Amino acid sequence: MRGTLALVLGLAAAVVVVPATAHAAPKTPKVLVIGLDGARYDKLLAENTPNVHSLAQRGYSSRSALYGSGMAPTVSGPGWSTILTGVWPDKHKVKDNSFGGNALANFPSWLSRAQTAKPALDTYAAVDWKPISDYVLRDGQDRKFVLDGDSAGYPGSDEKVAVDAEKHLRADQADASFVYFGQTDEAGHAHGAESGQYAASLRTDDALIGRLLTAIQARPTYAAEDWLIMISADHGHTAAGGHGGDTPEERMTFVIAAGGGVPTGTPAVQPKIVDISATVLRHLGVSASLDGYALGQVPVDPFDSVTLKARQDETGVPASVLGWTHTAPSGWTVRTTGPQGVAEWQGWSFTTDDFWTRTAPGQQREANVRARGVFAVADPDEWDDKGSPSASGKLDTSLVSPGYDVSGASSVKLAFGSHYRQDGTQKAAVTVSFDGGAAKTVLSYGPGTADVLAGQVALTVPVPAGARSMAVTWRLYDAGNNWFWAVDAPGVTK
Repeated sequence: MRGTLALVLGLAAAVVVVPATAHAAPKTPKVLVIGLDGARYDKLLAENTPNVHSLAQRGYSSRSALYGSGMAPTVSGPGWSTILTGVWPDKHKVKDNSFGGNALANFPSWLSRAQTAKPALDTYAAVDWKPISDYVLRDGQDRKFVLDGDSAGYPGSDEKVAVDAEKHLRADQADASFVYFGQTDEAGHAHGAESGQYAASLRTDDALIGRLLTAIQARPTYAAEDWLIMISADHGHTAAGGHGGDTPEERMTFVIAAGGGVPTGTPAVQPKIVDISATVLRHLGVSASLDGYALGQVPVDPFDSVTLKARQDETGVPASVLGWTHTAPSGWTVRTTGPQGVAEWQGWSFTTDDFWTRTAPGQQREANVRARGVFAVADPDEWDDKGSPSASGKLDTSLVSPGYDVSGASSVKLAFGSHYRQDGTQKAAVTVSFDGGAAKTVLSYGPGTADVLAGQVALTVPVPAGARSMAVTWRLYDAGNNWFWAVDAPGVTK
């Protein structure tokens, strides 16, 4: 006590008046997004690509996964449309490279959104795959540099794109810019992702990126600017070359970002390519309702807290891929009856895209794009693959939430992601129970129900007077060798 008093008296005697200092002026936000067509993340980081590595090391870097069967093939039209609009193919409707039947007029690019919201911004794009300009970036740029790499060749066209982009980034206002390079995709088609030519194209991409970064750093106003740099790709490539299918290599994409307040390191939950538009617009101070989240702003999901393990019966999944458990998060419960089948799918399981889609590619599991990290799955189709247990009984499994506080509310909103395929006798239901009372059905699927792919459910649930707690149950039952139900990001708000 005496020591504390002496310290206080000493500090009081030492007080001096210090003139207030001016706060540093906020830096001007600037954005550059670089697109590398057909660049595989694993190959890009395995190569001598110092500029890419430098951005990843000082910023944010993560692999990601595209959609697949049930939503769109892994080709450039859907890929670049998704990256530039921030919504998935079920909204922008680009399903192939013809762009037929698209809804891009309803879902403009992030460049167009930025220009509309803030006309004083200087917006720019440089591309040499013309369909990007013709369809996705048909407007929204103060200046656009466009070449036809299909006709002129991508190595030479990429060089011209780089030269124009260098001039723009060095000398213009350059608030928001998109620059595309196409030669890596051509190398993948011609020689395969395991080839020396593909590796060389990635090194060339890195050198082009370095030139753009050098141009930015040479700006006379660079010290007063806050640059967000992002790099991504529209799809990957197979070892032999090609894409469009559902393999992990074809679905492989990534997000690398530095600056602009993005978090650093490799995130625990992988991003999605729809997050690029959301991150760019946040940095520019433009609001938009998109499918993506700005990096670092993905809502907390209770399922991401579980500990995953390696395969048991699913021998088609590499042993190195940790991706399933029946152990529910704290407060949650799984109840299952039915004959024993494949261990991983004996009732509700917690899994990841990388694990689940490998079990049986091409059956629309890949379309579960709005789920992130760990999600819950009831999959009787895979459950039945060991000993055909459906021949002797049905699978009936329930996932039960902890009690949500509903005290004082007349109604609450129940929201979750729902990816459901209907088949045969299979049924599903969402029920709620207040203070341990009788269950009430608030949603059901069953014979005659259309598939719900990558759906987002939002239900208004009336709360009985005086109720304090509401538990939610997701039940899949009467299921034989049918399809599946995936649920993610459940939440209840008053």
